[in-house]
Order: sequence, then structure tokens, then C-alpha cells
Amino acid sequence: MIGPPRAPAPPAGEPGPPDRTAWLRAAWRALRLLEHLLTGTLLTVAVAWRRPDGSYSYRPNIVRWWHQRACRILRIVVEVTGTAPRESALLVANHVSWLDVPVLGGLGPIAFLSKAEVRGWPLIGWLAATAGTQFIARGSGEAGAVGERIGNHLVDHGCLALFPEGTTTDGSIVKPFFPRLLAAASASGVPVVPVALRYERGGALDPIAPFVGEESILSHLRRVLTARRFLVQVVFGEPLDPRAFDRRGLATRARTTIVQALDHLAAAARRQTLDREERSSRGARARPAFAPHDRLPLA
Repeated sequence: MIGPPRAPAPPAGEPGPPDRTAWLRAAWRALRLLEHLLTGTLLTVAVAWRRPDGSYSYRPNIVRWWHQRACRILRIVVEVTGTAPRESALLVANHVSWLDVPVLGGLGPIAFLSKAEVRGWPLIGWLAATAGTQFIARGSGEAGAVGERIGNHLVDHGCLALFPEGTTTDGSIVKPFFPRLLAAASASGVPVVPVALRYERGGALDPIAPFVGEESILSHLRRVLTARRFLVQVVFGEPLDPRAFDRRGLATRARTTIVQALDHLAAAARRQTLDREERSSRGARARPAFAPHDRLPLA
């Protein structure tokens, strides 16, 4: 018999039919995430201790493992182009979501610069502090002091990542960088490594990953937990010598490198989508209107 026509597949980047197992998947991941936070708490109590200056000692390899496991729980697939720095470097990246932290943190012994509000988040803020995170309050005028702490971290402990846009975007644009945040690299002579982050779903920008606007962290977490998986592409650019630029020039060069990398990724995704559509179209033209076993019997 001739079966009913198949529903057309949704365009790339658009949601398909309702996922009836989404609530079950979200509940299971939420339980695993709670267990993961408890594991991180126990490990922190066991291995971290507070220095006289108020900072914490930490084990970068344990922090990296914790970020990698968080990505596995949330089904985040990370594709890397280029090489993560093995020695001290200041990583500057475009900012899309809080997911950027476990994504980058799982790629090496990398600490972060974060807004001061995160320090007040229950448990998460304490875990971030013990993992080497530096905090800065917006508009507080303490950029100089924070820059000194960043410089000390770069010299003594290695890599630190920051998001010089100062906010998140949906990934379609890269906002101007704040040059003052890069002053620590200029002062210490540590190279600056531009890092591009692109979350992709069906060949288009992922609509779930961005944490933007007035959405609460709990609301966004619910959407993340129900998603089947995430694909994020990470591109490490060539290191920049901070001594070859002033602060503004360094910020502009780093941003330009990231924008070019994102444009290249977007163009590659468009080509792949067109190739898939062309192959599908050729296959449809090659198939007969009725398969032999579907032909109606003659009277």
C-alpha cells in the first residue's frame, strides 16, 4: 500500500517535533549535576586551602577534570581548532553563555576573570573562588587592582581567561572589547591568545546555549537540561605579543581575530548545509515516484 506522506524535516536550526522524553532527560541530568556539585565540594574541602592573602590554593588538573565531566553531563561536544597554550597566557574570548566556562576550563589548566556577583552565588561562587577565579565589580574603579592580581596569577600560575565584551551575546555579533582588562598582559609581557566560541545546532547558531537578556540562571538551566546535546566550536588564534600594541590596539587586534574566526566557521557551516541540501535534492530526483512494491495492482 501507499503510505501517508512523510512530514518535511524542519529547516536547519529550527526545533523539530515535541520531544516527549525531554522532562525525563532533564530530571536525570539535574540529578547528575547535583551529584557533580557535591563531588566538587568534597574535593575542594579535601585539597584546597586558604592562603594568608585570602586566595586559595587549588589543583588545576582536578579543576580541569571537573569542567570536562560537567560537559559530559550536559552533553556538550567540543570541537577544537588550533592549540591551547601550555604556558602562561591571557586568553580573551567572545562570551555567549555560562557554558563557556566549563567548555574552556576543560581544555587546560585555565582560571577565569568573572563579575563579582558570581562570588555571591550559593556554592557556585565558593567553588569558583577556590578554582582560582578572579572577581571584578562593574564600575567600581578597581580595574587597576584586579589587573595587578591577574598579572600575578599569569606569572605564578599560568593561563587565565576573560571575556572582554563585559556581557554575553547570542553569538551573532562580537561587541567591542574593554581595553583596560588587557592591561595585565601588557604589564607582564604574557602573550594574549584570542579564542573564538561558536555554538551550533543544525548548521545555524544554537538558540538554546546563549544566556542573554533578563533570563534567570534557573530558567536557562532548565532549557539546557532538556536539550539533547550541544556542539561548540573553539578556535585558538595565534598568540599576540602585547608589547607590540598599546592596550586599545591589542583589544582591537584580538577582537578582529575572533570575528574573522567566527565568520570562517559560519561560512563553513553554510557550505555544509548547502551540500546536504544538494545531496538530498539529487537523491529525491533519482528515486522513482513509486517504488515497485508500492504500485497499485491492476484491475
